[in-house]
Amino acid sequence: MSTTPWPAEPGQGLVLRTGFFVLDWTLRFTRPTATVDGRSYRLPWGEQFIPLAAGPHELEMSYPWLGLFQAGKASAQVEVVPNQIVTASYRPPYSVLLAFLPGKLRLDRSGRS
Repeated sequence: MSTTPWPAEPGQGLVLRTGFFVLDWTLRFTRPTATVDGRSYRLPWGEQFIPLAAGPHELEMSYPWLGLFQAGKASAQVEVVPNQIVTASYRPPYSVLLAFLPGKLRLDRSGRS
């Protein structure tokens, strides 16, 4: 997996933007987990690029917190067409006290061709 925000050459995949409410500083001590088609990636907070083949993909986001294996879990279907980059944004609940609630996962299907 590449951690550059955009591929060097035209390609296809997913740009994943993750962030959290600034006052919830305790999340700096954890990393979000992106699961694409059953394969998990522990990523730093910020913007990451995940190359994907064209076709449908299942994206699931969460983060580990105090024994909760998948806190702030959110999921979406991602459709990647050839030479398209899809952008997704994930934000966990506004407080770790609400970690049992789902996070927000938003897709920008316009992407870049």
